[in-house]
Amino acid sequence: MKSRKKDKKSSRKSKPHHSSISEDDDLVYIPPRTEERLLIEQTASLTASKILCVSTGRAQLAGFLADQNPQATVICHYLDTQHAHLAKEYWLDADAPPEIVCTPDFPEETFDVICMPTIQQGNAELNRELLQQAHQRLKLEGTLYASINNPTDKWLHEQLNKLFAKVTRSPQKTGTVYSARKTSPLKRERKFQAEFPIKISGQQLSFITRPGVYSHRSVDDGTWALIKSLDIRPGMNVLDLGCGSGAVGIAAILAGEKGVCVTALDSHARAIDCTRKNTEANLSEEQLKRLTILQTHSLGANSAGKFDLVAINPPYFSHLTVAEAFISSAKKTLKKSGRILFVTKMPNWYEEHLPKFFRKVKIIPCGKYSVVQGRL
Repeated sequence: MKSRKKDKKSSRKSKPHHSSISEDDDLVYIPPRTEERLLIEQTASLTASKILCVSTGRAQLAGFLADQNPQATVICHYLDTQHAHLAKEYWLDADAPPEIVCTPDFPEETFDVICMPTIQQGNAELNRELLQQAHQRLKLEGTLYASINNPTDKWLHEQLNKLFAKVTRSPQKTGTVYSARKTSPLKRERKFQAEFPIKISGQQLSFITRPGVYSHRSVDDGTWALIKSLDIRPGMNVLDLGCGSGAVGIAAILAGEKGVCVTALDSHARAIDCTRKNTEANLSEEQLKRLTILQTHSLGANSAGKFDLVAINPPYFSHLTVAEAFISSAKKTLKKSGRILFVTKMPNWYEEHLPKFFRKVKIIPCGKYSVVQGRL
């Protein structure tokens, strides 16, 4: 028999649309976001044998459906390892946890039901591609349930009408829920991947990007600023932290210096997918041997004191404490004589705060961006 703690956790998590928790419950309950709660209410009596979900939170919808359908296969798909890790951790002790996966695309399987909560502020092109994939992964007569945190939504409705013959719309106070049944295969599959030429170190390269990857369809000016500031030396060990499509890591390898090794790291499955394809298309076998590609949200203890250079096109931080934690973590990967590069449009912030972490700080103007360099 399971312990009472696990039973309480399973019971609590199997009904994430209920917000009441007893005072003696020492487990943290995280309520589902609006768009996910709407689908939990929509699918309260749903039964199916194979279900695919996405989540804007901790896989609360998938966990609810797994509890409601204990004999079913319930998979929750993420694109980012950190979000997937948090969801796995949240459902660790549940009696009927959903399966959490983190891949560039939906699993190559067919499903009876697919559930897609979306947010009004989301990536439109990424959502279009995932909606198309959802249609492709549904069995004939399978059902897609979709929601959005906008009670007057038109955009999602339009996208669904392009894919399905009939779409049922159910507006709510806090958003809109849709359901649609697959009655035939798609007549035309839309391509969302972009292919374009770029030149790095005098070499003409062929690049690809996908929706969801930073600076889709181009290499942005910030990345070019970072590439110009690399200053690669023979034998260097370089970390491309948040590698995106892989341009910075490829530039470090193509600099022509002997023995340079590069680790390209990102938490986003599609970024890793693009980096892998771009390196395989543009680097020689010998150069590929000096390249390591890692999909992870954690630098890990094995990275401590390993790199001569860390190059970062950092995410926007709304809280100073998060930014400082990110910088501190990146600093630990450097050798004693190591150097770190940040590209930013806000150099004053780094100029003020980076000296807390680095002995020497230098601002390098580069067009509308600045590259901030820190040395140990």
